[in-house]
Amino acid sequence: MAAKTNEDAIRSTLGSQTNDKTVMGQAVYKVLNSVASPDDKISLLAICLVELQSVERNSKDLPNKGLTNEEWDQLTKTHAPLLDAHLKMSFFKSQSANDFSKEILRLVEFMSTENEKTFVISYALYSDYIPYRQLPGTPTHMSNEDYKHKLRAGKDRFELIQYIIALPFDEFTERASMLLQVIDDTTDRSLRVALLASAWQKIEEKTVRKTISTLQSK
Repeated sequence: MAAKTNEDAIRSTLGSQTNDKTVMGQAVYKVLNSVASPDDKISLLAICLVELQSVERNSKDLPNKGLTNEEWDQLTKTHAPLLDAHLKMSFFKSQSANDFSKEILRLVEFMSTENEKTFVISYALYSDYIPYRQLPGTPTHMSNEDYKHKLRAGKDRFELIQYIIALPFDEFTERASMLLQVIDDTTDRSLRVALLASAWQKIEEKTVRKTISTLQSK
């Protein structure tokens, strides 16, 4: 019954009317801090990681004041680099939301003050890793040398990818369908990965150039 009550409390908190991420982080921290069992804390934070953006909204107002802008800015300067590194490492080694939750809570426990603990939870809940989704496999690591070697070996396909990206298609789907055709026609998985990476890089470069050109024309 207690576990169910705690789950109801955390979902009620997630569904509240606040738009302030630090108020939300502080409220989540207080619910977690009221729970004695470490395993229950892990499960409750995991609910937050998965359901924060999808839980049903309610009329609950959170009484917590959260962090001031000055406190958030200061903690961002001192703690964000550590948090970014920890979240990235933890996410890619985790096999489930509970695993990721456990790693985040380790960092929360490492912090000294309530403001720091609130910051960690807020920062994690509103990071790019949330809502948590399990990846469909293990990311392929490829050294820069191997990446270039693959693209040289698949020179014709690589050049075709670059050509397709440069063409002035009318719709995104037209370009995407052509890129997909090149990838589908490639049987070597590592070459497919390299080609997709090269396409992504080319599109990003094209976007940056377009943005700079727009800004310069103003």
